[in-house]
Amino acid sequence: MLLKNVLVVDDEPLMREALDLSLRSEFKVVKASSGAEALELSEQQDFPVVVLDLRMEGLDGIATLKKLRQKNAHQKIIILTAHQSMDSAIQAINLGAHGYMTKPCNFHELKSLLSKAHDRYYEEQMRTEELRKRLLEMHDDLFSLLCHEFNTPLNGIIGFSSILKEELQDEENKRMAGFIEDSAENLHSVFVEILDHVQSKLPAPAEAKDSFALVDLSNYLDSKREDWKREFELIGKIWLSEQLLHGSFHSMTAILSKLILASCPVTAPLQIKAEKLSNQIVFHFTNLDLESRFGFLDDANTVFSPYSTSKFARRSFDSGVGLHLATAKNLAETAGMKLVAKKNESGLIDIDLLADFADS
Repeated sequence: MLLKNVLVVDDEPLMREALDLSLRSEFKVVKASSGAEALELSEQQDFPVVVLDLRMEGLDGIATLKKLRQKNAHQKIIILTAHQSMDSAIQAINLGAHGYMTKPCNFHELKSLLSKAHDRYYEEQMRTEELRKRLLEMHDDLFSLLCHEFNTPLNGIIGFSSILKEELQDEENKRMAGFIEDSAENLHSVFVEILDHVQSKLPAPAEAKDSFALVDLSNYLDSKREDWKREFELIGKIWLSEQLLHGSFHSMTAILSKLILASCPVTAPLQIKAEKLSNQIVFHFTNLDLESRFGFLDDANTVFSPYSTSKFARRSFDSGVGLHLATAKNLAETAGMKLVAKKNESGLIDIDLLADFADS
């Protein structure tokens, strides 16, 4: 019989062993003694179901639940709680826990709950995969239809507002026409950004490998400065190198573009340092000022989530909905590159893009 994977998280050794003994007839049990260990194990393999103690030293059950949900929103998490922690159990349910049981728990009932949660997980996975396949089959027609239905009226609004702004004599009316034009252009950029993100998650056809030099990339980026309205500096002599590299020029320009558009620098230009290490090019992005949008995050890589936000956010810097970083991450993974965020010595977020290129 194929055993079902389950992760048991509890800081009490006796409870971990009791759960292991009671569940091992139907489940392949992996044990974690803390929230931090549970997160580390979740990076190494998938667990459809997690049994999570609510009260633990260090990273408690609620904090662990939030981080696990960020990694896998479909994961079914069963909370174990004492009677005096019922308010916290309800909070956990509101945060996405699949269910809860009070200690001491009935192991027969727990096994039944875990089996149902396991089946539910795979049912949702199958539905998601079926939807993905259907979207993949129809996405060309769907995107064409959406583009037409959005672009036609938006282009009309933008064009008409532009004419009104030039022709109207009254300053207040001219200002209102300009506001309508700016709003329509912003809505258009939001729509395009959403389409870019959706398309970046779909399986892409194999790209033809190009021969290009970093100077070609720097020329491309320089040509887009006025359109993007972003101040940035290219650091390192390698940007002027004419040595040919073998890779996808289209993917590189798309990823670098998204990273530049995601930046919000207000005190100094974004800096992009490029250096060559063996057959790898590392692009180091500093002074992105992502804290203006996300606040100060515990996990820097949270910036790549399409759902990341912060109560400190200042969205006036964003022309769209803030999907540039999430899209860049998807594009990098598809192209076999690595995109990572990390905190520098000042506690601010920097981003590295690591790309493997063979010299042509």
